[in-house]
Amino acid sequence: MIIDELLNDVETVAIFGHVRPDGDCAGSTLAVYNYIQDNYPKIKADIFLEPFPKCYEVLRGASSAKKTFGQESNNGKPYDLAFLLDTPTFDRVGANGEACIKAAKKTCNIDHHISNPLNLCNTNVVEPNASSASEVLFFLLDANRISKETANCLYLGIVHDTGAFKFSCTSKRTMNVVGELIEKGVDFSKIINETYYTRTYRQTVVTGFIMQNCKMALNDKVVYSYITQEDIDKFQVPPVELHNVIDTIREVGGTEVALFLYPVNGKYKISLRSNYVVDVNKVANEFGGGGHMRAAGGDTDDVPEIAIPKILEVIAKQL
Repeated sequence: MIIDELLNDVETVAIFGHVRPDGDCAGSTLAVYNYIQDNYPKIKADIFLEPFPKCYEVLRGASSAKKTFGQESNNGKPYDLAFLLDTPTFDRVGANGEACIKAAKKTCNIDHHISNPLNLCNTNVVEPNASSASEVLFFLLDANRISKETANCLYLGIVHDTGAFKFSCTSKRTMNVVGELIEKGVDFSKIINETYYTRTYRQTVVTGFIMQNCKMALNDKVVYSYITQEDIDKFQVPPVELHNVIDTIREVGGTEVALFLYPVNGKYKISLRSNYVVDVNKVANEFGGGGHMRAAGGDTDDVPEIAIPKILEVIAKQL
């Protein structure tokens, strides 16, 4: 299998995902980490992930993730192999990892974003029709050597990028993979409940606030909302805990597009979801972002009152 071939004669490995890790990013990176821990105990593997939702700590190895790459990592030496998961551009590499990846002796990018240029690493495995990077990764591993802990990671990644199997990216192959993971003994009920459907009290309160402030646009085909830094300070919910809000906004009946803006590192993160018609990847491209046809995102320096009309104008062209 490709992963085993890459790990041959390797002593040090670095694993990276994208900025603001979501379920698929955390799941796929931790799956690689656990696969190495289980099958290659002599390899020194370091996983670098920016802060992620606390509920992902259900996965083994989550506490081992380092928040950022530094010159002291691996004693200042280049890694033998660097993995980049669920990330289509170097601009999106998290944990300050771009320099580490470019300096590594071998590199591998595993992804499913349609916007991926297929040239980020020495080895690039990108399947835009796959539900998730976790699904792509499953077929690159030796199924006989996938432990329950690795399977848990893959399952979480697939659950989150398919919206608990309700998004259009879910395919027969996706469900076949899930079946294989269930046979590995995954804690499927616990993972889907505690990481996808369950919120903390504060998350519930802030989600209610955001939903209360939703507005409709473009003949009620778009539903949108936003939250300011002042609101976040008031509710004491960090941006990383707002990862599922867009999917709640998306539940408003009769709409085609859901839009949510929230502040991150001095900018506003744009989250977009669509149901059947609008290609939100093309919308996100207009704002320096990207993703998938039905799920995409980007960033803007504009405040929501200025950014939202601009985004709606782009969406209107497709509607």
